[in-house]
Amino acid sequence: MPYSIVTDHPECSGYAVIKDAGRELMGCHKTQEQAERQLTALNIAEYGDREETPDIEIRQSYKPTAGMIEEAKRGLAWRREFGRGGTAIGIARARDIANSRELPIETVRRMSSFFARHEIDKQGEGFSPGEDGFPSNGRIAWALWGGDPGKRWADAIVSRDESRVAKALTILTQLKKMV
Repeated sequence: MPYSIVTDHPECSGYAVIKDAGRELMGCHKTQEQAERQLTALNIAEYGDREETPDIEIRQSYKPTAGMIEEAKRGLAWRREFGRGGTAIGIARARDIANSRELPIETVRRMSSFFARHEIDKQGEGFSPGEDGFPSNGRIAWALWGGDPGKRWADAIVSRDESRVAKALTILTQLKKMV
């Protein structure tokens, strides 16, 4: 971890939390417990609490799953075949997913937002196989963004990221009250 607790920092009496690189002072504390709380908050803010959900690693970018890649390729094929469905952004997203490019957290958030806004498209005629008009414009767009596998993946990552940030903010707020 890039942070440590020391008792010999020249600017603190008691316990000091420092950034290991350059020994930058992050905070002074009267008790070791207070220092440990700040240390925990700093590490969660920087790295996340990996013990809670080890299946989703906190990173800056995320690799699409095989199911997402399959859906994106299907969406691109439908787009070529029917000449409709999706937008330029949806096509670009599908190309990134189909090429297994890692997607930054900002893009993952946009994906989650897209799926939330377009969930209603699933109720439209032509969304499901066997219905008139299949695949509908909405179904093609849904596939371009990675389909149901993309929705599950993006929502899980966004939820994990929001939980990590909320937890870090709570700890930091508690620390401010203690100091």
